[in-house]
Amino acid sequence: MGVYQLYEVATAKIRPGKTGDAVKWWEEKGKAAFEVAPGTKTVRAYAVQFGFGGEYGLEIWREIDDYGTYDRLDEDILAHPERYAAFTESLEVLEWGPSRLMGDFPESHFPIGEE
Repeated sequence: MGVYQLYEVATAKIRPGKTGDAVKWWEEKGKAAFEVAPGTKTVRAYAVQFGFGGEYGLEIWREIDDYGTYDRLDEDILAHPERYAAFTESLEVLEWGPSRLMGDFPESHFPIGEE
């Protein structure tokens, strides 16, 4: 099997009047809270433009190793809940929406010139 990329995409919207606080939360605690999770390769946040995100204007893309990341995350949350306290704090400034998995699987593409 070839190398693939797998992303967990979380959506959120900033609570009214909390934009500055949300930015501060992300810079001081939020990004680090995502990065500490087992199996995390990269973390990036995006503001969805032109209303394409629907109700939720923020997307946080966390690249993960594989689906086993979720088993390791469950274990880590139970063993070290303090690492994830920032997510409880985030509820003051963000309203979390649905999440989805996105991936790029080389096996799903035909090589150029082949069928």
